[in-house]
Amino acid sequence: MTRHPAPLIASLLVLAFCAPLAGCDPTAGLSAQEHVQRAKDFEDKGDLKGSVIELKNAIQKNPDSAEARLLLGQVYLKAGFGAEAEKELRQAERLGVGRATLEPLLGEALLLMGEYARVLDEIQPDTQGPKERLSRILQLRGEALLNQRKLEEACNLFQQSYDASPGNPPTYWGLSRCALATGDAAKARDWLERALKLEHKRARTWIHLGNLELAGKDTAKALAAYSKAVKIEPNNLDALQSLVAIHVKAGDTQRAREYLAVIRKLAPKSTRAHYLEASIAYSEKKFAEANAAIQEALKVSPDHVPSLMLAGMSAHALGSYQEAETYFKRFLLRVPGHAEGLKMLATTQIKSKQFDKALVTLAPFLAPGVRDAQGLALAGEAQMANGNPSQAAALFERALALEPGNVTIRTQLGLSQLAAGNTQDAIDELTDASQHSSGSQADTLLAVAYLSRKDYDRALAALATLQKKGDASAKIHHLAGQAYLGKNDKLAARRNFEQALAADAAFFPAVASLAQLDVAENKADAARMRLERALAQDKNRVAAMLALSRMAARNGQEQASIDWLEKAARADGKAIQPRIELVRHYLARNEGQKALALANEAVRANPDHPAALNLLGTVQLALDDKASSASTFSRLTRETRQSPEGFVRLAQVQLADGKLDEARRNLLHALELAPGHLKSQEALIKLELAAKRPEAALLVARDIQKGHPDSAVGFVREGDILLAEKRIAQAVPAYVRALEHGAGPAVLVQFHRATVLSGQNRAAADRRLEDWIRQHPKDSGVAAYAAGYYLVTGQSARAAETYRQILKHEPRNVMILNNLASLYLQQRDPRALELATQANRLAPTNPAVQDTLGWVLVEQGQARRGLGYLRKAMAQTPKNASLRYHHAVALARTGDRPGARKLLEQLLAETPRFEERAAAETLLKSLPAAS
Repeated sequence: MTRHPAPLIASLLVLAFCAPLAGCDPTAGLSAQEHVQRAKDFEDKGDLKGSVIELKNAIQKNPDSAEARLLLGQVYLKAGFGAEAEKELRQAERLGVGRATLEPLLGEALLLMGEYARVLDEIQPDTQGPKERLSRILQLRGEALLNQRKLEEACNLFQQSYDASPGNPPTYWGLSRCALATGDAAKARDWLERALKLEHKRARTWIHLGNLELAGKDTAKALAAYSKAVKIEPNNLDALQSLVAIHVKAGDTQRAREYLAVIRKLAPKSTRAHYLEASIAYSEKKFAEANAAIQEALKVSPDHVPSLMLAGMSAHALGSYQEAETYFKRFLLRVPGHAEGLKMLATTQIKSKQFDKALVTLAPFLAPGVRDAQGLALAGEAQMANGNPSQAAALFERALALEPGNVTIRTQLGLSQLAAGNTQDAIDELTDASQHSSGSQADTLLAVAYLSRKDYDRALAALATLQKKGDASAKIHHLAGQAYLGKNDKLAARRNFEQALAADAAFFPAVASLAQLDVAENKADAARMRLERALAQDKNRVAAMLALSRMAARNGQEQASIDWLEKAARADGKAIQPRIELVRHYLARNEGQKALALANEAVRANPDHPAALNLLGTVQLALDDKASSASTFSRLTRETRQSPEGFVRLAQVQLADGKLDEARRNLLHALELAPGHLKSQEALIKLELAAKRPEAALLVARDIQKGHPDSAVGFVREGDILLAEKRIAQAVPAYVRALEHGAGPAVLVQFHRATVLSGQNRAAADRRLEDWIRQHPKDSGVAAYAAGYYLVTGQSARAAETYRQILKHEPRNVMILNNLASLYLQQRDPRALELATQANRLAPTNPAVQDTLGWVLVEQGQARRGLGYLRKAMAQTPKNASLRYHHAVALARTGDRPGARKLLEQLLAETPRFEERAAAETLLKSLPAAS
C-alpha cells in the first residue's frame, strides 16, 4: 500500500492568555480607551498577545465598547483564531458596527473555522458597494468553494475578485492555486510574484510560494520561502508551522521541535501547538504520544479537520480500530470524498472485520475511469476477507494493471486465485511476487500464501515441513524470518534473515528484509548502508537499486527514487522490473509517451519475455491504442501458449474494440487451456451479453457454479442475467443460492427486489431483509433500501423508524436526513423543517436537499423563504417535474400568480405524467388567466 498521507496544515483556533494579577498591575488605573490605544501599539509591534490582553482589559472596563470588540476580533483573525474572532465580531455587530465593515471579517473567521457552507450562505456580494469590499467578498466565497472542491466555480470568483479590484493579495493566492490545479505551475508562480509587489501580507505570500515549491518537490526553495516569511513576521504562526511540517517530512524532528518551541511560546495551549506536537510524535512512530497530543488538540477544537485525520491514524497505529473509524468518519464529514481519508477508513473497517462496510466506503474507487490502485486493492482485500475470492481477483487485476510492479497487489491476486480454485494462476502470481524462480515447491508457495493472509503459524508449519525434507536454503530461512516478523518477534525474524545470509551471502532478499527491519527500528541510515554495501559487492545489483528507490519513495524523495530506477535500467539493459516501475510512475503522471518508450525498450531487450510484452500491451491499451495493444497481446499468446492469461488479455482488448467473434475465440481457447479459469469465464459472460446472447451467458454462469461449487459468483451472475432479461421469477432462486454461498448485501438487495417484482413469497423475502438489518444494524445501505421499500408499499411508519435507526449510527447522512424530512412533511410532522435544515447545512448545493427544504418551508407557511431555496434547486435541475410544481406553488403563495401560471402551463405541456399532475392542474384552474 502507499504511505499514509502527510499531516495536513492545521488552522489555529484557540489561544489562552493569562490575565494580569490583581493588585500588581501598573495599568489598573487606565481607562478603556487608553487600553485600546495600548492594544493598537502592541499590534503595530507584532505583539498580538499583548494586544489581546489590553483589549480584554478594555472590554472588562467597558463591555459595550464596539471599538474594542471590533479590534479584538481583528487581532484574533490576524492570529488565526476563527471561533474567538467570530464571537467578538458578533458582539461588535450587536453594539452597532455596520454589516459592511463586519462581513469580510466574518467571512475570514468562518473560513478559519472550516465553515465553508456558512460563508456561502451568510457572506453575500454587494455590487453597489465599494469595489475593494466586493473583491474581498468574492475572494472569500472563492476560498469556501475551493475548500469544497468546486474548482471551476471557485476560480471564476477569484477572477471576478481580481477584476473588481486588483489590490487584494488573497485573490492572487487563490488564482495561483487555480493555475496549479490546472497544471500551470509557471502561471501559479507568476500570480504569487505579482502579489509580492503589493504592500501588505507579504509574509503570507511567501508562505504560498513555499507551498508552491513544496508541490514541485523543491524542498530547499520551500524552506527558503518559509524562512523569508518568518523574517518579515517572526511571530507568523502559519510560517512557523510550515517550517515544522517541512522538517518533519525531511525527518529532522530536532529542528522541527525548535520551531514548535517558538509556537508554544506564542500559543502554548492552541490547537496548532498540540497538533504539531502530535505530528512530530507520529513521524517518530511514537503513536501513544501522538494520540495523547492530538486529544489535547481536539479538546480545544473538536472539529479541527487535520487533527481528526491524525487522531484516526494514531488510533489505527495503536490497534484501536473502533476509535480510528469514528475519527475517519468525522474527518470525511468535513472533507467528503477525500481519497486518503476513504482508504484509511476502509483499512480500519477491514481490520475490524467490517468487510461490507469497507466495500461501501471504497465504492468511489470502483467507478469507471478512477485510477487508484490502492483503492482497488483494498476493495479486493475486503472481498477476499468476505469470502468472495473471484470478485477479489477481478479487483486485484484492475489494481495490478495500474501498478504492474506492485508486489503486494500481485501477492494478493495470487491468493485470491488460490482461494477461487485457480491454482496455476495463483502459483504464477505468488512466484513472481516472492521473487522465486520457476519450479518452486508447492509447500513454499503455500507458505507465501499463508504469509500474505497473515496466517504466520501455518506459514511456519509449511516451512518446517520443507526443512524436514532437507531444504535449509536461504529462501526458506528468509520466509521464516518474514513469518516471525508478522508475529512481531523481531529477534527471531532477524535471526532467520541472518541465517539466510549465512546459507547464501549473495541472497539479496534477506539483505532487503534486514534493511526493512532497520527502518522499522528507526535505523534508516543503517538500512541504507546495508543496501549500499550489497551494491558495492555487485555494482549492477538491480534489486539493491530497486530497494533504494523504494526507500527514497517512502521518504517522499521522488526524484531520488526515479534516479535509482534509471540507474537500475542502465545497469541491466534487460531488466524488466525497473522499467515496470518507471512505466507506472509515468502513467500516473499522464506522461504516456515516456511510458510507451520504456515499454518498447523492455520489449526490444526482451522480445519474447511475457512480462515485457504484457507491459507494452498494457501501456498501449492505457493510451487507447487498441490495434497496437491487440497486436502485442497476440505476441504474448504465442509466447505463453499453455497459459490462458495472454488470451484473456487479448480478448479484453478485442471486446473493448467491438470485435466480439475474435474475443470469443480467444476466451474459448483460454478455457481449453485452463478449464474453469474464472477470469476467462467472467470475460465470456460480458462478451455474450454484449452480443445479446443471454442464453449463452447463462450457460457460462452455470459452468462457473460447477467448477467453483463453494463460490457465490456463478449464482450471482445467473441471477443478474435473468433479472436483466426480465425472467424475474427464475432470478430469485439463483440469488438465494448466491446468498447461501456467502454473497453480501448487494446480492441481498437484488434478491429482495427480484422477489417483490415476481410477486412470489414476498413475506419470506421481507423476513430475510429484516433479519439482515437486525444482524447488521450499522449497514446503512441495506437499511436505506428497506426504508425505500417500506415507503413504496405504504408502510410509512416503518420507513420513518428505519431512517431514524440509520441516523443513530450516521447522524450526518445527508440523503437519509432529506428522505426523513420529506416523509415527515407528508405526515405533517413539524420535525420536517429541523431535518431539512440540517441536511441543507451539510449539503447546501444539493438540489434535492434544496427542494426538500424549500417545499417544507412553503408547506409550513414560509413561502417566501422557501422560494429562495426552490429557485436555487431549479437553477441546477430545471427539468425536474416535482421541483417545477413546488416552484409554481411557491410563486402563487407569494403573490406571483402570473409567474406561477406560466410555469404550470409549461410543465403540463412538456410533462404528460408526473406524481403531482392532478394537483398542478387544480392549481392552474385556480389562477386567473393572463389578460
